[in-house]
Amino acid sequence: MAAIKKEVLFLVIFFMLCPAARAFINPNFTPVDMVRQSEQVFILEFKSVDNDGKAVAVISKALKGKTEQKELVLDLMAGALAEDGKEFISRIKEGQKEAVIFIGTFKVENVGVEGAGDQAMGFLHFGNQYSPWRWVNFMKGKKEIWDMVKVENYLLGTWSGSTEMLIRAVDYIQSDPDAVMPFAVGAEWGDKAGLGKIKGRVTALAPVDLLDNGRADLFAASPDGDHIYRNNGKAFTEVTAKLGLSSSSTAFAWGDLNYDGRLDLASWNGKELNIFFQKKDGTFEKKNYPAGEALKDGCLALSVFDRGGQGKSVLLAGTGASPVFLLPQADGSLKAEPLAEGVFPGKDLGEGGNCLAADFDGDGITDIIQLFSKNSLFYKGKTGGAFDAPLTVNIETGKGRFAACTGDFDADGLPDIFIASEDKCRIWQNLGSVKFVELIKLSGEISYMWRPGGVDVAVGDINNDGRQDIFISYATLTTQLFFNRGFRSFGHARELNIDQALPASNEGQQAGCLLDYNGDGALDMAVVLNNGEFWLFPRKVEETALSITAALSLSGAYFGPLTFTAWKDKRCLGSWTVKAGEPGAFIGMPEAGPVTLKWLTPDGKPAEKEVIVKNGPVRVILNKDK
Repeated sequence: MAAIKKEVLFLVIFFMLCPAARAFINPNFTPVDMVRQSEQVFILEFKSVDNDGKAVAVISKALKGKTEQKELVLDLMAGALAEDGKEFISRIKEGQKEAVIFIGTFKVENVGVEGAGDQAMGFLHFGNQYSPWRWVNFMKGKKEIWDMVKVENYLLGTWSGSTEMLIRAVDYIQSDPDAVMPFAVGAEWGDKAGLGKIKGRVTALAPVDLLDNGRADLFAASPDGDHIYRNNGKAFTEVTAKLGLSSSSTAFAWGDLNYDGRLDLASWNGKELNIFFQKKDGTFEKKNYPAGEALKDGCLALSVFDRGGQGKSVLLAGTGASPVFLLPQADGSLKAEPLAEGVFPGKDLGEGGNCLAADFDGDGITDIIQLFSKNSLFYKGKTGGAFDAPLTVNIETGKGRFAACTGDFDADGLPDIFIASEDKCRIWQNLGSVKFVELIKLSGEISYMWRPGGVDVAVGDINNDGRQDIFISYATLTTQLFFNRGFRSFGHARELNIDQALPASNEGQQAGCLLDYNGDGALDMAVVLNNGEFWLFPRKVEETALSITAALSLSGAYFGPLTFTAWKDKRCLGSWTVKAGEPGAFIGMPEAGPVTLKWLTPDGKPAEKEVIVKNGPVRVILNKDK
């Protein structure tokens, strides 16, 4: 009860202090309704505005309808509130140019102009993340001039995002007669299952494909002793002792590190590096590797990297200095190679050093971003497993402990980055050409529903609509899930709140993840609470759901990370990054039919695979057998 009061108090204070406009999603007037009811939809580019508020906007493109006009003239000072008009003028003069206007006789509750009758209105979207308003209502006045009537924040319930993403949404709606932009998550949990209680601190919870068969086991990393839970198809049971695993991890990575086709564990316990090799009988054998100078200041993160795509995995260690490749040698030592030669340029970037690996620039080759509290470093990948000297990019993790993951939130084929930290949550939109911008304030309900103190994050399609959603676990509050309406606009999945079913979740979690544990084609959620309780929340589905899981096999020719895209006809559904040893990238399907997966092999050759989903989940392997 105390946690619930604490959450309510936080939200009250947050809403008082944050001026950004907000509104719950309107189920009766979605962007689909707005486009369908519009007679014309134009992209505008403001080219001038005078001090009296007369603005001239070029019609740069007609998204719907036709017109002989080349420009629209808008009177920004005709409205009831002069301050809104003055801010509009100021925005244009400061360089904000693009807007989109919807013209029609709309049927929408709580929106209208007295005396307008059946006269067409113009709903203009002029998104700005630093302003309390984004929608404006216009009426056509004398001499073909459109008069600004009032700010229409009620329309934030229709679309709460950026203008450029709304334009892309209109294109999607116009091109697809069955277009949907959901107003609710449309999913619910089944009966929760307790998996026991973990003693000690848990730093991470990760699904792993230990047997390379697509069935996810669960790994709980802990400096007090790691745990493995084996999936028998119906439930998880702890098998740590049975498998002979004695690791204690503050940082870890799974991969085939001796090239025998079995998954091994690299574990940093805060003092030394150990590799636990999986034997033929499934048990693990420990081998210690003195890290020497490379890890003298510690290890923040580990990952397994197929350097050069030759099926030869190496360890990548994130440190406070340059990331290093660690290559186990026959004599039991580790050979360390820096990611890039030269002086490390990140000494003034603050805390951090953790690394994310994906094809961030869209050239088919995996890149690495090393995260810091003040800006980050981008290492561009080259063929053969080499990297260019790092470039500074304006990606900040924020204050204190943080969790980060990649996800393609606008489905443009470029991985974006989501970060939850002690001070706030951030969505770093990938603009291409190694440019990122933080846009959580232009990302729907998540813009005002996020909370500080995030400890774990994950991206997955929780409602099988093909869009990538966001999961957050918190140190002192219950979990949150945000469903993606499309084009980086998120709704809060209130139906998936667990605070009522599991009141102890209000006191916070140590870790959490999403996975399809039972193979029914729907993602489930696993969380470890602050009190050590381990819980599984399975998605409620009728028999099976439609989905694709795309994976890399340990028996394949390369191990990843591999970034691929999925396509429905000519529409990109997004990008995903996958590594061998993981259950695979999960792509939900709202309906049966074909989807084409596209990627570049490590030798630069384009590859694609058509996957036909009929009546249940489909698993595909992207790397061909050796």
